Amino acid sequence: MTVERAGRPDFEAAGPVGPARRPWRNLLSFLIGVGMLILAIWVLRRWASHVSLADLRSELEAIEPGRIVLAILFSLASFVALFGYEYYACQFIGRPITWFRAGIISFITQSIAHAVGFALFVGATVRYKLYSAHGFGLFEVAKIQVFFTATFGLGCLAIAGGTLLIEPYVLARAVGVSEVWWRLLGAGLLGVVLAVLVWGAWFHRPLRVGRQVWVLPSARVTSIQIALGVTDLAFVAAALHVLLPGELGLDYFETLGVFVAAITLGLISHVPGSLGVFEGAALVLIDPAPEATAAVIGALIMFRACYYMLPLAMGAVLFAAIEAHRWLSAGRPVGEGRS
Repeated sequence: MTVERAGRPDFEAAGPVGPARRPWRNLLSFLIGVGMLILAIWVLRRWASHVSLADLRSELEAIEPGRIVLAILFSLASFVALFGYEYYACQFIGRPITWFRAGIISFITQSIAHAVGFALFVGATVRYKLYSAHGFGLFEVAKIQVFFTATFGLGCLAIAGGTLLIEPYVLARAVGVSEVWWRLLGAGLLGVVLAVLVWGAWFHRPLRVGRQVWVLPSARVTSIQIALGVTDLAFVAAALHVLLPGELGLDYFETLGVFVAAITLGLISHVPGSLGVFEGAALVLIDPAPEATAAVIGALIMFRACYYMLPLAMGAVLFAAIEAHRWLSAGRPVGEGRS
């Protein structure tokens, strides 16, 4: 979706946001992040109090190479879905790019944003750095970022709603709230997604909110967004699922529910890479027996290596290579190397 101020078609009309206008929001976000990090550390300390480093090392060594390879492949498959985020975002704003370029920009941006944290700010910064080299303006990149974030949000709503309808048991057990209420919440989340689709299909016109006008995608574009968002999250959850010990008895949809809830808490916390918050939430939701705790923590560590650290290393190297090539090209005299 894009936004413009009434009477002015440019995205720039959205005006300045952030610290200049809402400093208290930054403080609140910081305090929430610190609070959730402290809580996560307390949870991890409580759960891992009887787990030694030797236990963790043994559990990590016990994970079969085949499961690690599968986790890496599922993680990379989720990044392929992210390529689609980027490609269709550029199509939507009227600045189409090739799949290859969309893939490069998306992989670099998201591999860094996932691991570093503050995904919205970091993603927008890295994305602008890469797009500006191809003639994209600041507000075009802002539109891409909004589309990207909306795609992820729709995917979260759809997959969380579907998971709560199919398998609410994990959350019901962890929180102590009846499965009926979780299913009702799931139906409500899917209702929000359906409402967005209906608006795009039958009421596809700008939506005025105060001095701003929101231009929503058509139902077709929204359907593509939902499909990409669901595919992305489904593959990441699959990477976690293949690493978790089989003796837990979790089926894929239970793991999916754990993953969506844990990653949502991690994103809310703004802790870099959701470090500690994701793991703490996953431990609480899985609620492993004491003898299985070390195996679960080992699986979570390996998941972080496959989904966060490996792509970060690859993305950072690729980003550095592109920047080095750009720097060398800018410093090369015109006509150098020509016969």
